[in-house]
Amino acid sequence: MFNKESDFENALVDLLIADKGWSEVINNPTEQDLIKNWANILFENNRDIDKLNDQPLTNGEMAQIIEQINTLKTPLRLNGFINGRSVSITSDNPDDALHFGKEVNVFICEDLVTLK
Repeated sequence: MFNKESDFENALVDLLIADKGWSEVINNPTEQDLIKNWANILFENNRDIDKLNDQPLTNGEMAQIIEQINTLKTPLRLNGFINGRSVSITSDNPDDALHFGKEVNVFICEDLVTLK
């Protein structure tokens, strides 16, 4: 049993690193840290040529995704967004000549893995 929340948090982080294979944990993240981390996850899950074409999401592209989230007002709609849905964004990354200025579909969540 834990007497302080910080003791619980530290034990959870240690467990995730030692037993679950996590290699990095963001300590005391800001909102921007969390958004940047999510952008990195989305990039890794969508780096194919027909998605992000191996180009990380720009701040403008992440803003488009967050704007779409902000329009979802109910838990049911938010859940639908998270679970396997893709969103359309307009590429504003000049380094992606193939998609720049065009609509691209980005998967928010890849297929869920069943834990055993």
